[in-house]
Amino acid sequence: MLKLRTIKRVAHLHLMQEGEERWEKQLKFRNILRTNAHLVKEYVTIKRQLAQEFNNDREGYTEAKTEFINKVLFN
Repeated sequence: MLKLRTIKRVAHLHLMQEGEERWEKQLKFRNILRTNAHLVKEYVTIKRQLAQEFNNDREGYTEAKTEFINKVLFN
């Protein structure tokens, strides 16, 4: 049994079945970033800013980066 000493999360794990819509979006996003260094730099900058802004709010952090992710996926 693992005992936590703090309530701070140290990992965030996503589980999904291959072929699900979310799976396909994850792969599409990854593949687009692999081919566009400018988008990678922009995403790194956004993630760093949001990590500071939402230091103790994982859900807020995730929601805040959704606009960028959707821009990459649907433009």
